[in-house]
Amino acid sequence: MEKRLSMLLATLFLCIGMVLAQTKVSGVVTSAEDGEPVVGASIKVVGTNTGTVTDVDGNFQLQTTNGARLEVSYIGMKSATVKAAANMKITLLPDDHALDEVMVVAFGTAKKSAFTGSAAVVDSKVLSQKVTTNVADALAGSVPGLQLRGATGQPGSDSNGFKIRGIASMYASTNPLVIVDGAPYPDNLSSIPTDDIESVTVLKDAASAALYGARGAAGVIIITTKSGKNRDAEITVDAKWGANTRAVQDYDVITDPGEYYEAYYAQYANYGAANGLSGDQLNTWANKTMIKALGYNIYTVPDGQQLIGTDGKLNPNATLGRTFTRNGKNYYMTNDDWNDVAYNTAMRQEYTLTARGASDRASFYTSLGYLKDDGVIDASSYERISARIKADFQAKSWLKLGVNAQYLHSKQESSPNLDASMSAGNLMYYTAMIAPIYPVYVRMMGDDGKPYIATDQYGHKMYDYGTLTGPYGITRGFSQSGNPLGSNMYNKNEQGLNQINGTFTADVTFTPWLKLNVTSNVVYSMLDQMIYTNSFEGPSAAEGGRLEKSNTAYLRTNNTQTLTFMKSFGLHNVDALIGHEYYYTNNNYLGAKARAEFSPYIQQIDAYANKYDASSYLKKYNVEGYFGRAQYNYNNRYFASLSYRRDASSYFAKNHRWGSFWSVGGAWIVSKEKWFNAPFVDELKLKASIGQQGNDNIGSFAYTDLYTLTPASSTVVSPSFYRIGNEDITWETTTNFNAGVEFSLFKGRLTGALDVYTKKTSDLLFWLSVPESNGSRGYYGNLGDIRNTGVELSLTGAIVRTKDIDWSVTANFSHNSTKVLKLPESKIKDNGGFAEANPAKNFRYWYREGGPLYNAFMPKYAGVNENGEALYWKDTELNEANPGTKPGKNLSETTTNYNEATYYEQGSLLPKLYGGFSTSFRYKAFDVNMVFDYQLGGKVFDQAYAELMSNAANGGSASYGKAIHKDWTKSWSADNLNSNLPRWQYGDQYQCARSDRFLTSARYLNFQSFSLGYTLPKGLIPQVSKVRIYCMGENLCFWSARKGLDPRYSYDGSGYTGVYSPTRNISGGIQVTF
Repeated sequence: MEKRLSMLLATLFLCIGMVLAQTKVSGVVTSAEDGEPVVGASIKVVGTNTGTVTDVDGNFQLQTTNGARLEVSYIGMKSATVKAAANMKITLLPDDHALDEVMVVAFGTAKKSAFTGSAAVVDSKVLSQKVTTNVADALAGSVPGLQLRGATGQPGSDSNGFKIRGIASMYASTNPLVIVDGAPYPDNLSSIPTDDIESVTVLKDAASAALYGARGAAGVIIITTKSGKNRDAEITVDAKWGANTRAVQDYDVITDPGEYYEAYYAQYANYGAANGLSGDQLNTWANKTMIKALGYNIYTVPDGQQLIGTDGKLNPNATLGRTFTRNGKNYYMTNDDWNDVAYNTAMRQEYTLTARGASDRASFYTSLGYLKDDGVIDASSYERISARIKADFQAKSWLKLGVNAQYLHSKQESSPNLDASMSAGNLMYYTAMIAPIYPVYVRMMGDDGKPYIATDQYGHKMYDYGTLTGPYGITRGFSQSGNPLGSNMYNKNEQGLNQINGTFTADVTFTPWLKLNVTSNVVYSMLDQMIYTNSFEGPSAAEGGRLEKSNTAYLRTNNTQTLTFMKSFGLHNVDALIGHEYYYTNNNYLGAKARAEFSPYIQQIDAYANKYDASSYLKKYNVEGYFGRAQYNYNNRYFASLSYRRDASSYFAKNHRWGSFWSVGGAWIVSKEKWFNAPFVDELKLKASIGQQGNDNIGSFAYTDLYTLTPASSTVVSPSFYRIGNEDITWETTTNFNAGVEFSLFKGRLTGALDVYTKKTSDLLFWLSVPESNGSRGYYGNLGDIRNTGVELSLTGAIVRTKDIDWSVTANFSHNSTKVLKLPESKIKDNGGFAEANPAKNFRYWYREGGPLYNAFMPKYAGVNENGEALYWKDTELNEANPGTKPGKNLSETTTNYNEATYYEQGSLLPKLYGGFSTSFRYKAFDVNMVFDYQLGGKVFDQAYAELMSNAANGGSASYGKAIHKDWTKSWSADNLNSNLPRWQYGDQYQCARSDRFLTSARYLNFQSFSLGYTLPKGLIPQVSKVRIYCMGENLCFWSARKGLDPRYSYDGSGYTGVYSPTRNISGGIQVTF
């Protein structure tokens, strides 16, 4: 009993002693770079499981024993071990080992130091500095080797195409695979709010992308959304408001109506003089012929006088505006500024609410966002409402569950005919090409002697369509019956999208070194489209209006299962993974068309008299793959990787669906060798990889004959042959070799990477043309090889790095060249190559073995003869009945007859160098960031300039009344004999014929974005941890070889004025964090 009592008392005193020995430790953790608190730093008592993390002010507190040591760590900073004390002040130094960044890669993450492939990462900090609806726009100039080639600046559009390291194929799609949170995402990237994105990783070589096998040949873009972090919940409200304007200027055309009449008159005067006319006779004839061609004279000229005098100048007695009477009504005719009417300053507004947090067993991130982005032309906008919740929970020590769900509702509005076509319905083309003498509206003269815009019986403004039957009763020279401003005023083109995107994950830990991950993603989208053309104005007025409606239901699933083994054996580290993926899409389309509306307010198919068309179809696509990867490193100094994937695609016949893809890579951190002695080198890494990837992107059923079904009668449907199938087609295969060096110098002051690569695509999915008499234009076959080679360099310099000032500069440079290695014998046996007809590009390409891709093929301009007529080179020895079947080389003689001109290879139109540069500057609480992207070399066929330099005869009456470029004054004349530009004379049919004369340098420099912000001092507002006020801009200034030309929208070498103008945005905003 006595012993038991003694034991009890001893235990009691021991416990009391231990309790008394516990002490409360507190302190603050700050960054040595800027003195700012480190939020979420881990504080752990060495040798125990006791720990905590710092709060939003960098503060922490915990209970520990006297004399304990604390380990303080944070990603991107060097860990520190300190002795516990009261009121501690701990400063963490930056980790100069820049290569140890963690990045998202295929089916997992990897340290940059251990990564054997080539990849680039754009994080949320960079994304937050840009005003963009589509995250793709934020990548331009920031990722070496990536080019963004858009087709439109329409708000909410997804026509922006990527090119990673050149041209991956000749006929199959060359867009890279986009992965969002582990699942393929072929949808509009405007559907993902940039505030939800944590990082974007661009995988560029086989070692990084081969695990995606079948779809990774053109590169892979991995988008990772934000997840929960910080022990204390963090709530952020971000609101921004801004203005959208046109980002690209018009061509340098004549805008003054008097100057335009003078320029137009000059070509007739030159023609008349060359044909024996002179003096008043010449002047009268030229004025009369000019007005007849243009149709409109908007000047009042005294009786007996001409609009343009014998000196070629506007009559000083002429006054702008003309009144005339027709059918008993007094009309007034004057010009309008079409661009001023068409374009406006629009508003962009975006609001985001996010909340995120974490505990020992769970984390969450949730967001709610609203965006309204109005276009610079009427009836064009994008509206998006989005919500996301992403959470995970450690249900058991061996089981972690996660869910990531997004709901999206969006509505895109645009006017019909907003494409790259050069038609009367295309507003962009119309406003760029119409002469400055034509009115937008019909005007009448009031009883008070003042003109006003006329209205119709409905009270609508009356638009002038330039027809003989119109109010003015005059046929307009330019595009009779056209006026897209009027036609599209009441028209609609709307797309509504509702989408639910859900991902479920389960991580099962069998042992510390063996884990299973199961991820299932389901996306269901409903896309509704309506195209309405009204019964009041424009092309559908005669048929009583037209309505098109369609509905497309998209179902997409992606299921992956991976088993990961990760274990260290002393200095040996092994990481192995095996997995399976099943991807399936189902697109179900239903649409109908109708004419003759009952009322413009009932835009439903049943409210139309003539339901003249209806259609439906179902598209399915499926890829299944089995894959594996093994990675090894020794002492974090030597690294090796190996991957293999076996894929099957439903785009091929059963016997040819499976393909094998692989990669091998290695890396060596030379700076970790004992013999390496360069104090200024922090880290130096060499790497190399080689592997194969596939491409199946040619669409469905290319392996079988296709037929179209058309009604033969009211009770019989008849099939007709549509396309030849080829059962033997299978994957294109791209063999990708990459070698590079990554480095960090002068304690992280200078970091960079240099990569060289070669990509050979074999067994091209080649389109083989056949005579249409066979019932088809052609079929696909696996024939031909191409190669891309290039080099990429990226550099970042930390110029100033102090507590108050931080200034860094980043630049990247990329070069890619292409070469055709092998072509089908049937295509080259006659002429050594072949010309690929592509009317949409206004010229052809010549393909031959040993030649480049995008090799323009067209006549060569030879200047002018002694009379100022345009000359073109001709190779007489070719003796071609129809020039253009093979290229010339000798430039034997010249001809004024364009139809006799020989076609020549012009070389690759692709740029020689492209990339971007940026700078980031911080002074105390102020921050400034600027980004530029550029392109050097390459050429673009400037179709718009060719039209603006054309005379009235070039194209016949269809060319009457077009805008005129001011360069017409540089044309050859008796007073300008040294000019290389053809004379400005009516009747010269080939004055601006298609030739290399209009191949223009594709160089440009774009001030892509800037941001300027100020963060208010902490503690200024209770319960608020951070307030930042900022101003941002996008597409601020643009410089190219010719004002008005935008080579960014002409990757394939052809320039148009018909595309929706890129948009400049300047916004201001405020971000508040609680």
